Amino acid sequence: MDYTPKDKKAINRLERYPTRGRYDQETVFSILDKGLVCHVGFTLPYAVSQNGMPGQMEDWPMVIPMVYGRIEDTLYLHGHLSSRLLQHLSEDVFGDGQGPATTITVTETNGLVLALSTFNHSLNYRSACCFGYARLVEDADEKLVALKAIANHAYLQVDGDRWSDTRTIKESELASTRVVAVKIVQASAKVRQAPVGDDKSDVQDAEVTAKVWAGVVPLKTTYGEPQTMSYSTNVPIPEYVRKLRRL
Repeated sequence: MDYTPKDKKAINRLERYPTRGRYDQETVFSILDKGLVCHVGFTLPYAVSQNGMPGQMEDWPMVIPMVYGRIEDTLYLHGHLSSRLLQHLSEDVFGDGQGPATTITVTETNGLVLALSTFNHSLNYRSACCFGYARLVEDADEKLVALKAIANHAYLQVDGDRWSDTRTIKESELASTRVVAVKIVQASAKVRQAPVGDDKSDVQDAEVTAKVWAGVVPLKTTYGEPQTMSYSTNVPIPEYVRKLRRL
């Protein structure tokens, strides 16, 4: 399955640099699985302030960074019952258990692209933009599965099962936690992995090339040495944690 836009008005259709677009699930999911933080966009019911200008929280589009988990084509978010974002996304706006629309993005940066002109500077990156409708997770079994996916998400690359490596979750913790599911209905990925795209006229200008450096500076997320807490010194560092250092 892929998310190829069906027409020019599709919400996930890439307008700028469409050749960088990817609509296959494999690419979208690989970006989601490697990311550690997503940004969740939503809008609250709009209210105009007395002077006609935005002033209250409800007057502004909201974008919140969150940790997340993925199971097949569904993204899971969690937080405290009082979370404004999760309360809003839990609303049954259509009367059928389906919540409001939301957009979730994840971006991975891989390099700084320094050109001869600032106009041609860029980044090498992979990004995924997912669109879907939220719903409150009320089934107890699904809630546990979702929380496990969120707990293990950061360790997917090293096959780590952090959920099973911690104490059993308490009923009070479950009761105070809200989980929301967002099934991806449309998505797109955008990828730039390329050298500098300088203008031909600049490359052929000896005066410019004699004084301006152009190139790519690779970027990579690295993990440091695990720092054991003083109360945990009798427990060996898990192998999946050690594997993070080798990524």
